[in-house]
Amino acid sequence: MTEDRSSIVNTGRLSLKWATIVGLILILASEYILRDVFISKGASGLQIGITISIEWVVALFILFYWIPKVEHRKLDSIGFRKFSRRYIWISIVAYLAYVLISAGLEPGLKSMGLQSLRDLSPTLKDYGFPLLFGLFLTGTFVEEILYRGYIIERVTELTGRKWLAATISWLTFTLVHIRFFGLGPMLEIAVIAVILVMLYTRAKSIWPAIIVHGISDVIGFLIGPFVA
Repeated sequence: MTEDRSSIVNTGRLSLKWATIVGLILILASEYILRDVFISKGASGLQIGITISIEWVVALFILFYWIPKVEHRKLDSIGFRKFSRRYIWISIVAYLAYVLISAGLEPGLKSMGLQSLRDLSPTLKDYGFPLLFGLFLTGTFVEEILYRGYIIERVTELTGRKWLAATISWLTFTLVHIRFFGLGPMLEIAVIAVILVMLYTRAKSIWPAIIVHGISDVIGFLIGPFVA
């Protein structure tokens, strides 16, 4: 009887392990195909619209089917824990830190002949407000769910190494932006990616990262392009 129970437990763990691996492969493969193969700098509005639509489908599939039905877990397993008001001021301080670092980085990018994120504003404006609003929502919610919540938690669980999970989250998030934004802006994105990873791992909640990413994308997609 004891042997049978042990066998059931081990089988359950194996199933959960493989469900986690498949979930990670689904996310990383879909992001690579969409961001590094399907779109590039100068991509059409239609291409971007298709990309963010598919990303939302993947995120919703992970949230409402894969995690509860396949992994048999709750959403707090990817950082959707109780919201705390302290996350607001923590996020504001973190965003201001990013602004200061980015401001210091920009002259260096210029000296190397590279663009900054601000230089992309006129190009982004050409896509129009509806598409930019879609990019804002996708960055704020989908990217945090996939890159911070799922990747960090699941890689930590599989490897037992939070630093490795944080590094994979930071590196994959940074690199998927190079084709569309270019090298200079990607370096700025690498900075905010570090901050988002630190916020998630320290707070053990997805909310601070969502707030900081939201502030950044409101300015980057909804304000900057129309006041540049």
